Amino acid sequence: MRIKCYYLLLVSFLFFSFVGGCSETGSKSETSNEVREPSPGRPAVPLSGRITSPSAGDEFTRGENIEISLNIDDNAAAVSSVSMTIDGREAEFAGQVPGTLTWDSSGEPVGRRQIRIRAVFDDGTAETYPLNVILKSDIAPQQYTYRVINSYPHDIRAFTQGLIFHDGYLYESTGRHGESTLRKVDLETGEVLRSLNLDKEFWGEGLCLHDGNLYQLTWKSNVGFIYDKETFRVLRRIHYPTEGWGLTSDGINIYKTDGSHYVYLMDPRYFSETGRIEVFDHNGKVEQLNELEFIDGHIYANVFLTDNIVIIDPVTGQVTGVVDLTGILDQRYHHPDLDVLNGIAWDSEGERLFVTGKNWPRLFEIELVAR
Repeated sequence: MRIKCYYLLLVSFLFFSFVGGCSETGSKSETSNEVREPSPGRPAVPLSGRITSPSAGDEFTRGENIEISLNIDDNAAAVSSVSMTIDGREAEFAGQVPGTLTWDSSGEPVGRRQIRIRAVFDDGTAETYPLNVILKSDIAPQQYTYRVINSYPHDIRAFTQGLIFHDGYLYESTGRHGESTLRKVDLETGEVLRSLNLDKEFWGEGLCLHDGNLYQLTWKSNVGFIYDKETFRVLRRIHYPTEGWGLTSDGINIYKTDGSHYVYLMDPRYFSETGRIEVFDHNGKVEQLNELEFIDGHIYANVFLTDNIVIIDPVTGQVTGVVDLTGILDQRYHHPDLDVLNGIAWDSEGERLFVTGKNWPRLFEIELVAR
């Protein structure tokens, strides 16, 4: 009996020692920044190299030369070749391993860039070293103020969330549970010519026109709608995993915001995400991006809870301009239910820019004035 107990104790000790050793090894592997690629038939061995600088998440300015220090153990096999990718694309670099590799970040989009360095050794093994860095914009945005060209009446009850101009009419999405609508509005008079009430469960948000149909988001329901522009008949529902804020179209892609610093590219047919734009200025990421409008190759976005509209390059994600609309709504129009600036519409034929806000009694045609 004692022998059997001793045997069981020994087996238990060896089992838990093995499990403990595996757990420790697994933990190290999970926290490591490197990936080992052993050749077929070769046993796994400790990593030979490690990135020592920069650290993951370090910020740089777009166009800066980023120096990446990579150390290789002295007892490792010699490195026969080195390659680098940026977001999966082959990248050019200078330097050697072990040592410092220099990558020129000119021409890259701003935001988080995924760097992968792959070293192949003379013994046939290879290691991949991942590193994420953040690129801020290398330009200071042009600052704009405004000049009011015209002022039009706007329904004081319209909690404006989305706004577009097409064929002489405004189309508007309004929010709040039990009050959300889709509207067709006469610009000159502010009269609502057609209106559709959303179910009480939905809070209306961004709106755009794409391929002759209206697309409307809702806030937290993860559901949107595609309508026939002429009748407001629901053609189908669309679904998305994030909150719905702003929406616009360039005629090919649909762009969506969710209140973060991301602008999402959405496939118009399936409304699935096909890409993301990270929006940065020279100070860092620009969050709270709200209502959108696509104007002359750029995305204009309201910044929630501010009087600012940012102008975004959709290729690089850089903020190229900031429009300060402070004071556009005269004090005499203020009332208890007045809310923030929100609503940008562009008349592409007349080249007119319109702005308004939530429960604003006026809608303005403005001209941008560079400071």
